[in-house]
Amino acid sequence: MSSPEKKFDLDYLHVKLSAVYEKSPRLDMDSYINAYTEFNKFFGLMGTVFGFVSSDVTSKLEILQAFRQGPNGQHFETIEDMIIYEENDNKFSDSKYISGSRTLLRLHRALLFIALFLEELFKLKSDDKLSGACQKTYSATLGQYHPWIIQKAALMAMYALPTKLGLLQRIKGPNETEEHYAELLPKAVDAMKKVYDKTQKLYQDHNILELP
Repeated sequence: MSSPEKKFDLDYLHVKLSAVYEKSPRLDMDSYINAYTEFNKFFGLMGTVFGFVSSDVTSKLEILQAFRQGPNGQHFETIEDMIIYEENDNKFSDSKYISGSRTLLRLHRALLFIALFLEELFKLKSDDKLSGACQKTYSATLGQYHPWIIQKAALMAMYALPTKLGLLQRIKGPNETEEHYAELLPKAVDAMKKVYDKTQKLYQDHNILELP
């Protein structure tokens, strides 16, 4: 489990992301939910600029957890199971019904933003501000799905982001070094991209990417 005294546990995140695709040939839903729960702690450390992302992630995780714990939870053990089950249940084709596939699509889009942003973060010097890298990544990913007014507000708020060192100081535990994160961050980003790519392929194959 993630250490309760740590605000954000990158080691735990890496383990859970890897478990999404390593536990079985199919993508494990519980590991995905656990990884995203840890991601949400990261959003909290980034400050109010990511408040709108964090609240959306929280609501989407609650929906997926409700599906997993509900009477049809066995159909949501993996992302593949969920897609097939909802394709065969006609009610989910009606947009008035909340579907797991639509719910996870929002998280899927945010995952690419996180992966690319952390990849940019790794390239920065300790005293470099995060705002430019964050704005660039947001505009290329999540911003494409947000209304113009939200995009503008988000991009303006990103000017308040700290430096790379400032963020690492918020994240790392008392006995963790910057070198530890320099080594672990690329591994975590690689796991994020693997989860994203495998989910992207599934969603492409099942024509889910264009859902509202």
